[in-house]
Amino acid sequence: MSQGPLQSALVTAAHRILRSLVRQLIRHGITFPVASKLLKRVYVEVAAEEGKLPGRKLSDSRIALLTGIPRKEVARLRHLAEPESELPLDAHFATRLISRWTSDPRFQTPDGEPQILPFDEEGGTPNFSELVRLVGQDIPPRAVLDELVRVGAVEVSRARDVRLLARRYIPVTGTAEKVDMLGTDASEFIETVGHNITAPPDEAYLQQKIEFDNVGSRGAPILRRRLRELAEPFLRQVEDLMARYDRDRNPTAPGGERIRVVLGAYYFEEKAGAAPEAREAEKGPHKETGSQR
Repeated sequence: MSQGPLQSALVTAAHRILRSLVRQLIRHGITFPVASKLLKRVYVEVAAEEGKLPGRKLSDSRIALLTGIPRKEVARLRHLAEPESELPLDAHFATRLISRWTSDPRFQTPDGEPQILPFDEEGGTPNFSELVRLVGQDIPPRAVLDELVRVGAVEVSRARDVRLLARRYIPVTGTAEKVDMLGTDASEFIETVGHNITAPPDEAYLQQKIEFDNVGSRGAPILRRRLRELAEPFLRQVEDLMARYDRDRNPTAPGGERIRVVLGAYYFEEKAGAAPEAREAEKGPHKETGSQR
């Protein structure tokens, strides 16, 4: 079957995405047979979500048509139990909890910093257990605290006071939690780009980046540190703005269907090829200094 321009471009984009993903899979011992089974299952799951027709029951035959997977295999995969996460605390929940801690006035100091919270307290005093319950997931506060301590997100004093170590959920020691964020953050970005492929300009999601390709390796650590310093106050402003529209924090915020809103920022660097001197000798002066999109 011949491919149109959009399909060809999507295959090229998928190749780039899969190169990055497969690099991580190989580094952590995930072989092709395992990944192949996973990809087949995901094809069936997504086709079951996207392939429904109004007023008609979704059949195995239709999923087979959409995916190219034999009907008997589709039937087998549709009856498999859902895979259970081995992570006791998912990144979405941890992110919401920390965001609530840093943006809800009940859990902030007068100057807007996250309070050091007692684990549990009677009499209406803000505490960590109350914070866990407000975020709304049925996990014992003690289990949440243990996980956040394990990944280096909080510390607990001898008096059982809980102090937040970072305003963002970036696990320090939890390798599995970092991998979980790979799946969460990368999938959200792909969905954003996918939306923008077909969305009208006035409905497009924010999708921009700034890139320079002639930064010296000795300057990169300084740039990396300064960009982190610049990003923190920006993200605080974003958090304050989004909190005004979150109905858990602001009951008077505009109503409507419940949706989840995410804004992320990331830094990336890699070797750009030949050194500037070699490039200038081969191609002349380097004119392109940076780009934004």
